[in-house]
Amino acid sequence: MARGSLENHLFRRTLPLPWPCRMKVVLGAAKGLAFLHVGPKPVIYRDFKTSNILIDAEYNSKLSDFGLAKAGPQGDKTHVSTRVLGTYGYAAPEYVMKAT
Repeated sequence: MARGSLENHLFRRTLPLPWPCRMKVVLGAAKGLAFLHVGPKPVIYRDFKTSNILIDAEYNSKLSDFGLAKAGPQGDKTHVSTRVLGTYGYAAPEYVMKAT
């Protein structure tokens, strides 16, 4: 992607993104994650972290690396059991707590 990953902008010694760009990036990432959860075939992403949020030339976010993704609950099924995968520092606390 033209502007690399969000991780590049947070942890490298480059000029910080202007606030409007930051908001556009995080809102786009959140919308992408919401789409995966409520789409016609829900997906549990399981690896939401800064290195997997790519930024294009117009500061639009794109989620990447779906290697750990899993089909979400469908129909009458409201839960999907799975072992904890992904990066612990970025995983939801309730997700990690249920696995221990």
